[in-house]
Amino acid sequence: MIPRSRLPTRRRAETLTARVAGHKLHLTLGYYADGRLGEVFIDLHKVGSFSRGMLHSLARLLSCALQYGVPADVLASMLAGTDFEPAGKVTGVPGVSRAKSIVDLVAQVISAAGSRVT
Repeated sequence: MIPRSRLPTRRRAETLTARVAGHKLHLTLGYYADGRLGEVFIDLHKVGSFSRGMLHSLARLLSCALQYGVPADVLASMLAGTDFEPAGKVTGVPGVSRAKSIVDLVAQVISAAGSRVT
């Protein structure tokens, strides 16, 4: 079994506040000391419990996969292009102007975060 590489208690993180087609969300990324992405949190405002629960589950799955060594670009490529509402214009995320869904936006952000490893 592959060992899990847990993040340290104190770690660098960044939170992006974005809008996709007018829907506000917060996307928080946590990093290992070496700059690798290690965790993802997604919070979408003004949605029902089903949508919030699904996004929370996606974030937990992504975080677990990252901590077991799955590269961020592999995860991003599996989610990229996922198409459902809300979709459209993105504000608040440098380098991203459109997303086909919240999941597509997350894919774009973790792809960029994974490529910034120092």
